[in-house]
Amino acid sequence: AQRYGMALAEMRAGSPAASESGLQSLAEDHPDNLWIGLALADAAHLAHNDAVSRKRYEALLQAHPYDRPVSLSYDLLFLFRHTPPLDEVVIVYLDDTSFAALGQRNAANWDRNLHAQLLDRLTDDQARLVVFDVVFSEAGTPEANANLARAIRRNNRVALAATLDYQARPQIKVKAPVRALPEFEDAAAGWGIAEVVSGPGGVARQYYQGVEDRPSLPWVAATLAGAQTNKPAPDGGPETWLNYYGGARTLPGISFSQVSNQPAGFFRGKCVFVGARPKTLKAHDEADEFRTPHTLWTGEFFPGVELTATAFLNLLRQDGLRSWGRGREGWWVLLAGLLLGAAFGPARPAVVLGVSAGLAGLLLILALQAAQRHLWFPWTVVALGQIPAALAWSIRGHFGRLKFEQAVLERTLAESSRRGEAGQASLGRNEGVVIPDHALVRRVGQGAYGEVWLARSTIGVFHAVKLVRRRDFPNDEPYEREFRGMQKFMPISRSHPGLVHVLHVGRNDTAGFFFYIMEAGDDVVSGQRIDPERYVPRTLAGELARRGRLEPGECLALGLALARALEHLHQQQLVHRDIKPGNIIYVQGEPKFADVGLVTDLVPANQAASHVGTEGYIPPEGPGTAAADVYALGKVLYEASMGRDRRLFPEVPTTVWEQPEDAMLRRLNDVIHRACETNARDRYPSARELHARLLDLQGPAESPGS
Repeated sequence: AQRYGMALAEMRAGSPAASESGLQSLAEDHPDNLWIGLALADAAHLAHNDAVSRKRYEALLQAHPYDRPVSLSYDLLFLFRHTPPLDEVVIVYLDDTSFAALGQRNAANWDRNLHAQLLDRLTDDQARLVVFDVVFSEAGTPEANANLARAIRRNNRVALAATLDYQARPQIKVKAPVRALPEFEDAAAGWGIAEVVSGPGGVARQYYQGVEDRPSLPWVAATLAGAQTNKPAPDGGPETWLNYYGGARTLPGISFSQVSNQPAGFFRGKCVFVGARPKTLKAHDEADEFRTPHTLWTGEFFPGVELTATAFLNLLRQDGLRSWGRGREGWWVLLAGLLLGAAFGPARPAVVLGVSAGLAGLLLILALQAAQRHLWFPWTVVALGQIPAALAWSIRGHFGRLKFEQAVLERTLAESSRRGEAGQASLGRNEGVVIPDHALVRRVGQGAYGEVWLARSTIGVFHAVKLVRRRDFPNDEPYEREFRGMQKFMPISRSHPGLVHVLHVGRNDTAGFFFYIMEAGDDVVSGQRIDPERYVPRTLAGELARRGRLEPGECLALGLALARALEHLHQQQLVHRDIKPGNIIYVQGEPKFADVGLVTDLVPANQAASHVGTEGYIPPEGPGTAAADVYALGKVLYEASMGRDRRLFPEVPTTVWEQPEDAMLRRLNDVIHRACETNARDRYPSARELHARLLDLQGPAESPGS
């Protein structure tokens, strides 16, 4: 996931070749991952812009199992929507008629003197804005260039296009977009990227939104036209989708060769877009023709300049479509599935059939009403996917009712039996377990390596008893490993306040178990005043579950206490190997390392140890070293301070970066980041070093609130 995220970040930053290199190795490791394949094809398409990479990208898009029905929700809206009258724009096409009448060969080498004449006419007509969806990157002739630059400067309301079509050069890792010649950019009022985003089926549903240093052409044009547009965000801003006003050639347009035939003032107050309209309407022949939702039922392709003008009008009118976003869509699909399954399952198929038709029609009406408010949601996933599935479930349920109820009854009886057995186990009966001088009161925890019980001694003092049974292990090795860990830990357990005190260890090979008696952790409510009926041990995992995260000052105190304890453990040539929030308990309000069954001898950095522990807290090089324990403690402090799961490291809440650089949380994050370095050579080599760095945070920069 980390490699995938880095590759996508490189692509977003404008480095598709570097992204392609990273994704290529990732795809070799995960050849069946559709997301990785799609991202790789996208990077190759951007890096090379050739027919092969484009066809592969479109083929993968069409194969995506989720995006196609979601996109259909968007596409079908335009089959029913009414097209409003449009008069804000006029498109001047470099079309087939113009090529023949003016003796031109192609749009890229169009005589720039003709563009200059067009601009002079538009200036005289007082056009509101002129947008060239043509990239003036070719050298051209000096005289024609000078005429065009003069006409652009005279008009003073011209926006020029750039493109993200990269020139593939293997020796260049970061490539800039192709832009107009400097003399034209200097004379223009602005420039922007003209790029259409193709989705499943190769259909253009979005326009490149741009970032601060690479704005999109529609955004620049809308800004020049006076629209209230937000500045492009570094990550591309909110997800918006094109709101089409009709099929191809819906927007008013004329041939370039017909401009001179129009009456004076024809372009007054208009936003004029200039671009190519290729002769053929086949996507594989022309790069400036695109499939749109209307293409699905009319067969007509859109000229690129008309898509640019459509995106511009969406911004000018502020009527572009917004999607719910993947997170909200996921909840919508999940909720709809739950409701439909629950409602349709017990109903008769005839009733469900009528209700299904009504619900599908209602969803279409709701989708059209939402579109009027410039919003769309994946209604076809429910109408064409989940409703038919729920109908099939209803039919199955109707004919298999008795069998289903019988299975439910059998499961209920089995569950009742298991609960009865669990109830007996929770009372400590009939298990053949005898703990010297202690009575087992209640089981308060259970994990992969045993159970933790609350026990009362003969003098009435409460202790915790860890009970490890041989039957819970597939073979003797992990069982004996747990016992060896206790043998190593018990002699030093009471030598430091940060280690849980082990009072006694016992073993019964005949009954197949061993146990150890420890000091009892605090109750989450009453501390050491333990009520056995309500006792819940206070652990760091429980604290984070209740509170989300700890305050920076609490995290610092926690880290100092645990780092000192870990340093002491390492001085005894032992490592913990299973540091995590669930294995940190509080006794008299102080944190301590507990669940020490995986404690073993410290191994040199170049020697491998048994790969045991908990995923996410184990460093890439594996457990068994002091640096590996430091890594695990760093992950614990990350979860405690940031309130995020350790698998999300190094992600931090945005509020962290909004604080001053000398704020406690930011400085603590710097220490945690080094403690969790994936390369052991870049990490703190010992718990002593980590403790020293945490101790530095107690300086003057610590805020009073912490």
